[in-house]
Parts: sequence; structure tokens; C-alpha cells
Amino acid sequence: MIDEVAARVPDSLTAYRSGVAAGPGAADARPLAALRDPAVFDATLAAFCGGLFDGARRDPVDRRALVSYWSQFYLAALATPALTALIRLGRPLPLAFDRTSLELDAAGRPARLLVEPGEPGCGRVCVAGPRPGLAGLVEDHLRPFVALCCAQGGPAPRVIWGNAAVILDYVAGELGGGDAPACAEVASCLGRCGAPVCAGTPLAQALCPGAAGSRRRTCCLRSRLPGIPSCGALCPLERCAGT
Repeated sequence: MIDEVAARVPDSLTAYRSGVAAGPGAADARPLAALRDPAVFDATLAAFCGGLFDGARRDPVDRRALVSYWSQFYLAALATPALTALIRLGRPLPLAFDRTSLELDAAGRPARLLVEPGEPGCGRVCVAGPRPGLAGLVEDHLRPFVALCCAQGGPAPRVIWGNAAVILDYVAGELGGGDAPACAEVASCLGRCGAPVCAGTPLAQALCPGAAGSRRRTCCLRSRLPGIPSCGALCPLERCAGT
């Protein structure tokens, strides 16, 4: 199924077409559960920081902002294949947090999520499969991921949920509308205008939909990193400033 998903990702999202793969990955791939170890998470964040500043940064950076920015790369790799599978194939990918691994690119950025070939949805017949729909992704992956980021010195949960909502909203828009059941669920979970709000998910409270497009309710903090611009019209601080 994972190969099918990659083939259905639109060209506008090609950067993360292979955001999920089956197999052990590179030698330095690590289980997501291992990131709960502060030493492992710090090493992962240090690799990201080194790539971000070409290893030249010596002054301390805002850790909360760095974790938030790191999560944006992670969530892009997750959201593109996950929503493509739901919207275009009508099936969830097997992305339970504790059964998934992470592979970094040469710059230390989250690049691919790796699932074991024997997981349901990877081509073998299995009895149990991942929970259906976007709600399954929220419960099985996003909630533990948000908890991880916060536990490792990251920003408040609402910041990471806002990152997830922005990326899911963008990916869903690039995949287009349609009458697939997943489209209505995505719209509901993201609290889009005219859609019933999906109970129990912080995603629905993360964005302010409007005629000019959605914006975040909470700043992602990325502009606190040297040389990293804000998220423009999505930023609630820039909107308040009238820019």
C-alpha cells in the first residue's frame, strides 16, 4: 500500500512523497519511542540545529522555538502520505507512534517515518489494522508526538497542535475536495467553515478559518530563531500588527 500512496501524492507535495516507507531505513534510524530518552532527543535536536545553522551557531537558541520548528518538518513528512492514503485510497497507514521509526536527512531534518514490513497496510495480510480515519492518526500518533515535544522542553501543546493543524490543512487543500468520506472528516477535525466540529481533537481549536484563509490561534515561535522568517499571513502576531 505504501507504494500506492507515493504514486498518488500530487506534484505540489513531492518533497514528502516518500515521507513514509517500509523497512529498517538507514543505520541511524531510530524508533520514535527512543526519543523519550532526553539524551536521544537532545542528539536529534542538535543534529537539526547544526544543519539549520550549518554548524556555525555558537549562541544558545530558544529551545521551545527549535522544537516547534523541528516538529514542522516532522509533521510535513507525516501528513503528506497519511492524508494521501486517507483521502485518495480510503485507507489509513500503520503509523502507531510506538511502532514507527524516524530517519533524518543529511541536514538532520526529519525525512521519513519507517514502519515494519509486517505492519498492517504494508502488503501482508494481518488480522489487526490501524484505527480508521484522521481520528485514528490523532489518537495513535499525534497525541503521543505532542506529548513527546512538550516533555522534552518544547512549547505548550497548543503550539504543536497548531503546527499539525496548519500542515494538515495545507496538505488536504493540495489533495483537493471530493466526496470521499475522509474529506468530510478532515474538514470536521480541522474545524473548517461549514463543517461540524469534531469533538475531542485540539486540531479543531488550532485555526481561525476566514474568507482570506485560515490563520493560527497561537504563534509557532519560529521567528525567534535567527534568520528564520515568521509564517506570514498564518501568524496571529502579524495579523494583530496589521501586516
